[in-house]
Amino acid sequence: MATASVQSVAAAMDVMYNKSSSTAERKGADEWLRVFQKGTDAWTVADSILKMDASVGVEVLVFAAQTLRQKTRYDLSQLNLTQQTAQRDSLLSLASKYKTGPRAVTRQLCLALAALAAHLSASVWPDPVASLLDVFYTPADWPILVSLLSAMPFEFEDSTTDSSFFDADPNAHGNSSSRRETVIFRNSNRVLLALMTILEKCDNSDLLRQTLDCIRVWIESGDISLEKIAATGLMQFCFSCVANPNQDESVFETSIDVICEIIRRSGSRLASARGDQTIIMPLVETIYAGIVGLSPILNAAANSNANEDLDQEERMRGLCRLYVNAGESYLSLILQHLEAWHSIVEGILACTSVADLEIVAITFQFWSILTEEVTSPGSERLKLVFVDIYRRLNDVMIHHLHYPLDNSWTAEERDEFREFRHNMGDVLKACVLVLGQEEALARPYAILQSFVVADSASLNGTVAGTLNPDTPWQKIEAPLFALRTMGRNIRNDEGTVLPVIMSMLPQLPAHPKVRYAAILVIGRYASWTRLHPEFIPYQMTFISKGFEDVESVGAASQALKFLCDECGDMLVDYLSQLHPFYMSIGKVLDRHEQVDVITALAHVIKHVPVQSHDASYPDMLKVLEMFCLPIAQRLHEIGSSVAPAGGFTKDLQVEVSELIDQFSVFIYNAQPDMSTLPATLPHPCLTLFTNMWPVFESLLRLQDPKITNSACRCVVKCVEAHRGTFKPIAQVVLPTLAANFEATKVTSLLWACGKCVKQFGSDDALDGDLMQRLCESVSGPAFEVIRESKGKVDHVSDSEYIFFICSNDAKESGF
Repeated sequence: MATASVQSVAAAMDVMYNKSSSTAERKGADEWLRVFQKGTDAWTVADSILKMDASVGVEVLVFAAQTLRQKTRYDLSQLNLTQQTAQRDSLLSLASKYKTGPRAVTRQLCLALAALAAHLSASVWPDPVASLLDVFYTPADWPILVSLLSAMPFEFEDSTTDSSFFDADPNAHGNSSSRRETVIFRNSNRVLLALMTILEKCDNSDLLRQTLDCIRVWIESGDISLEKIAATGLMQFCFSCVANPNQDESVFETSIDVICEIIRRSGSRLASARGDQTIIMPLVETIYAGIVGLSPILNAAANSNANEDLDQEERMRGLCRLYVNAGESYLSLILQHLEAWHSIVEGILACTSVADLEIVAITFQFWSILTEEVTSPGSERLKLVFVDIYRRLNDVMIHHLHYPLDNSWTAEERDEFREFRHNMGDVLKACVLVLGQEEALARPYAILQSFVVADSASLNGTVAGTLNPDTPWQKIEAPLFALRTMGRNIRNDEGTVLPVIMSMLPQLPAHPKVRYAAILVIGRYASWTRLHPEFIPYQMTFISKGFEDVESVGAASQALKFLCDECGDMLVDYLSQLHPFYMSIGKVLDRHEQVDVITALAHVIKHVPVQSHDASYPDMLKVLEMFCLPIAQRLHEIGSSVAPAGGFTKDLQVEVSELIDQFSVFIYNAQPDMSTLPATLPHPCLTLFTNMWPVFESLLRLQDPKITNSACRCVVKCVEAHRGTFKPIAQVVLPTLAANFEATKVTSLLWACGKCVKQFGSDDALDGDLMQRLCESVSGPAFEVIRESKGKVDHVSDSEYIFFICSNDAKESGF
């Protein structure tokens, strides 16, 4: 490009920001400016632009400053030592010129100077930090000084800048780490004292924030040590900013950031036992004293209505971050000296009790860590010490579980709350571990009991009373949710509280939300019910009523699945009732609910004797056939039809897919124990599938890709579920699959063939002639599909299944 000038840069920038410029013109100007920034002319042109009067637009000034920053970071090797010195002096002068703004220009110049300090050799700039402190020492210079110092640690950590000039200068330090030691770390104490002076004498909120943030950056980078911090009044200053109710919000937040960073680093130091702990402990004690002094402020903020005061909400959030950081970092001290450090745990509990759930969530990690320590082996004494804390925590979390009484939330807010409740549930599980299952369960039970209006419920085994029907559903649903979420940590032998709770469930008000929650409680404690089978009759009745309410159907199908899985052998006598029930509700359930209900039925059916010795009781095969008959009849009806000219409708394809999936669920889950039965006794699932195969053949003859995919999915699922049991069927299934693949080239058929061969082809289940015919049938069409698909099918999977088929053919042929 031709030699650039101030005018040419200004013209290009004008094109970029002129609304009348076309897209092509802007693109051309952008390309020209990018090329300009990489050339050597950029040094002098950008410098000249910044030294001009204010007649140049702000956009041009910002571009020039960005150019100098970019050149300093990436192209410094373009300058010799003399030019580097001149560039340093020019940047210092420009920083002074623009110390009052525009802010974007000032920021870019500070970053350029920081990059220069990081990479200039000692012969050019022996001590950049010291010279900056000497040059910008007056109160008017403090903003630019703070900006310069804030940029230093980042530039010294960045590994992308140009350091090639180190090799060119024999007086250079040789690498960036030694340069950092000289420039940054050795000056860190002087920097800290200078920044402390600014904090003490400055009354400008924006400068206070910038100065505090600068200190945080230097601490975070490790350049200001904890020992140096302990020797200053930094902690006292930050705590005074936090405690000041009239403090600017930005200063408050930055003070919290500084305190939290120091807390984390001092906590890590204590945990690692590095260095002299006697130096760190006074700093930790200063922090603790500051936290204790904030307790009244925290309690006042926690008890205020943060929803009506946004500033108060932000203060509460900051205080919560501070207390949680202290709790996590100083946990070892809390556990060793709880009486002395008790206020931190109390403060975190106060944060957990506030109405704003986003603030509450900040505390969850602390409770998780504390619970792990308190419940670890040999910590029985600690558990006793923390019982009162967890008792109150348990009550607080149950309170947070309540939906609002006024139903004021939007659908989105309800969804977010529903998801968040599961996180709160983790805290309730932790409470069970510390309090013990009886006391933990007694808390939500006591809430439910408070709504009883007759036949007082108790824990002595008496029948629970009836709850007041006028009780808002939100007040009943929350403790029910708590009971459900605690279930993971409740032993199946609990015999004090749960029996009374289970007796209380039938007496709950008939509100859909309450019924939904109660049904899920039954499902959660299905394994407990196995040891308490006296509750099965009413639970089955209670669950079945849930299918009568559209809001409870999902919970009912899920609970039925869990109960039948755990207690299937005790529910065999219910099959005569479950069959008409299944026939009546099957068509009103959605796909997932149908799968849950069929899974439940299969868990019971698998306990039906495979070979019945009583004529009045059908064997397992007959029961399976009874439940699968409607599926077989409908699929046979579809398979016997003729495909219309335009193909089957999407609704019919979906119906076939759902019916086949239902059949698969029966086959997959109804797996009886055949180990004690005669080997000659046919497996009922194999017999059922064999009887069903003609129906599948009729479906495959329709040559509808969607229907074919569904049939193949069923074959694969059955083969994977029953493995060796299904060997006999392979001889029948494979020729049909191969013939259909040869005719239709639907790749799911190849997938099903490959699964069968992979499962059974390594033994004598498949004879050589069959394998040879199979290989001949599928290999040609398969490679044709791969060749013609042009990336539309999974070549890797298809090739893998061809390999299985052909390699087993070769094995059977004796190769």
